[in-house]
Amino acid sequence: MAQAVALPYPLPSRRAPYHGGVRLDAASDEWLAGRAARGDHAAFEQLVLRYQDRLYTLALRVTLNDADARDCVQDGFISAWRAMERFRGDARFSTWMYRIVLRKAYDVLDRRKRQATPTDEVPGTAVEAQLDSRLDLDAALAALEPDFRAVAVACDVLGLSMEDAGEALGLPAGTVKSRLYRARARLAEQLQDERLP
Repeated sequence: MAQAVALPYPLPSRRAPYHGGVRLDAASDEWLAGRAARGDHAAFEQLVLRYQDRLYTLALRVTLNDADARDCVQDGFISAWRAMERFRGDARFSTWMYRIVLRKAYDVLDRRKRQATPTDEVPGTAVEAQLDSRLDLDAALAALEPDFRAVAVACDVLGLSMEDAGEALGLPAGTVKSRLYRARARLAEQLQDERLP
């Protein structure tokens, strides 16, 4: 008996929270936003969990600074919570949040006189070769003007359609299309220049 091995107890599975018979993690954004507008903290928490990573990616690519990006997302969620009763549902909740966080990111750039400074630390977990190409892409993105960088991030990093990116950025789809074309051309040119010996 002295040789017995103690096995850990299985951890209880964390069940998704329910509200009124609806699983919060399966509820639509609009339903959650409606509940959050009525003061439901759990519904708003679900929206935060659903969008915090994408919003951070957008803010990081626009501000090029980890701390600023985190502040933009946090300030964006605080602003959204305070304004939830004004969310009319004309646009999707995600579009509304992209706009709020993008405005916060542009405020950061305005405070820095629109001169973004790339960070030394680039988040990512990849093989060395992939990390090198990611650093090249980060440097190329950093060289773009903020308006072009925002469109490139919205469409190519976050995967938004041109229409959704236009809604999120407050731009007509045609403007998004032309800025995206120019941003991609500049990125390709810059990446090509960096790879030449």
